Amino acid sequence: MKRIIPIVIFFFLLVLLFPNQAFAVEYSITEARIDAYLQENGDVLVEESFTYGFEGKFNGITREIIPKKGTEINNFEASEKGKALKVERDDYFYKIHRKGSDEVVLVDLSYTIKNGVEVYSDVAQFYWAFFDRSNESTYENLIVAIHPPKETEDVIAFGYDQAYGTEEIMENGTVYFAMNQVPDNTNGDIRVAYEKGLFPAAKASNQPMKAEIIQDKKDLDAQVAAKTERTAFLDQMASIVIPIVGLIMVVLYVSLWKGHVNRKREAERDMDLTRNVPKQRMSLPATIFYTNYKHLPPEAISAALLDLVRKQYVKRIGEDRFQVIHREGALKHEQILIKWLFDLIGENNEFSFEELKQFTKQKKNHGTYRKYQTSWQKAVAEEVNERQLYEDKKKYRISIVLSSIILIPFIFIFAFHGLIFWMVMTILLIGTITLYGFLYHPRTKEGTLIHYEWKACKKRFKILSKEDWRTWAEDDKLRAYIYGLGTKTQPIIKKNEQFAKSFYPSNTSNSEVGAYSTMDISTFIILGAAVSNNFDAAHQSTGASIGAGGAGSGAGAGGGGGGSGAF
Repeated sequence: MKRIIPIVIFFFLLVLLFPNQAFAVEYSITEARIDAYLQENGDVLVEESFTYGFEGKFNGITREIIPKKGTEINNFEASEKGKALKVERDDYFYKIHRKGSDEVVLVDLSYTIKNGVEVYSDVAQFYWAFFDRSNESTYENLIVAIHPPKETEDVIAFGYDQAYGTEEIMENGTVYFAMNQVPDNTNGDIRVAYEKGLFPAAKASNQPMKAEIIQDKKDLDAQVAAKTERTAFLDQMASIVIPIVGLIMVVLYVSLWKGHVNRKREAERDMDLTRNVPKQRMSLPATIFYTNYKHLPPEAISAALLDLVRKQYVKRIGEDRFQVIHREGALKHEQILIKWLFDLIGENNEFSFEELKQFTKQKKNHGTYRKYQTSWQKAVAEEVNERQLYEDKKKYRISIVLSSIILIPFIFIFAFHGLIFWMVMTILLIGTITLYGFLYHPRTKEGTLIHYEWKACKKRFKILSKEDWRTWAEDDKLRAYIYGLGTKTQPIIKKNEQFAKSFYPSNTSNSEVGAYSTMDISTFIILGAAVSNNFDAAHQSTGASIGAGGAGSGAGAGGGGGGSGAF
């Protein structure tokens, strides 16, 4: 049951948050043909044919037809090879039921657009969107044919977006829009105008429209020509500017790498390799924070408490109980830790694991626990910042990151003009510049020295022998163990445990407690495991997480719209 419940919860959330994706049907629309027969009374009889290729089980197809203002959709029917199919309607959304699995299905649809033709004093037009940005499917090969009531030679025809430039006017006045592949979430309105006399039974407006249609076509052609010209210019510009900016970033990254190598070599020359454990240049919690990518895991609190014991601010007075000896001279984060554990959670200058457990068990205390944890972490970070272990390059880094903002508009400009390659290259370039801004944070001489001293210490510990470790001073052993615990460096922790069992077997009984003088490395290791487990449990019980999500849609420019799908 413990395994099944999380799976059920995950599946429920999947359905709740992503219902379409959870039950998505795998399909493709390989062929699509739409014939619109304009009637003398202004109505339009539409016959559609869709060829679906399904993978897996399916229940049918869907068709959304959104009428434009002043029109309505009537007499919607569906069939397959002349056999009627069940249609379920929800406003403008139609579900055509046809179950199956792993097959190709050809479905015919028919419906009437009431008042689909707009008749004016000098012309009649059919301006329609058979699909729009809300369409969730790609038509791999789409043809739309507009048929006039009678043969005619007086025709104006053009399309927008995906339909632009696809029109072909036949001798009898029929117009074909061979759009070929039409991606999902795109518009493709078609606009066809005929002489008014072809629609004698339609209600006509006294308003003229022919000149406006002709002007709209000229404006559209001019817009497309201007866009084509801009596209050529942008393509040429991008082919020059983006490689130059890319080359500059390569130079900067090489410079960054060289600086890193030089600082590392200088630190290696200055390191005192005779020391078992690096010289303590700042407190162990601050050292852990600095050398652990400015991160303090829950184990760092355990390490900080053990460091208070090592420095004799705190002593152990029982198997799981501690007492403050004094507070004079303690660093800011050490004072916060003492107040947090011994005054807030414990009392009378004493603290125990049981008190920690009882305190974190109550939800009302979780906020206070996190508040003190945050204050302690900030104080540790303050000690590191005060040492000025990084060069002050804040203004330079900010200027580098902000410079990438200049390129952001070009992502959308390139996308709008169909320059997908340059759009992708611009995104990569912005990411590269931003990454450089975050990476360029050179250490000072002291900062580099501290970083590589402890890095070398961890490497040496991996090959350290029992005999060499036995000769170490007790304080070096304690500092190495505390550092390993706080950074979750398992080789240090495990080797200390192995060595301690070999040389201090009598202390594994955990019988001696009290002042620091009795706290050898063996007792420290036993205590460290208990402290770490208890603070990890406290961290887990006071933790929290949040999440969010959203969605959107689109519509056709000329009014109306819709799309195709499956279920």
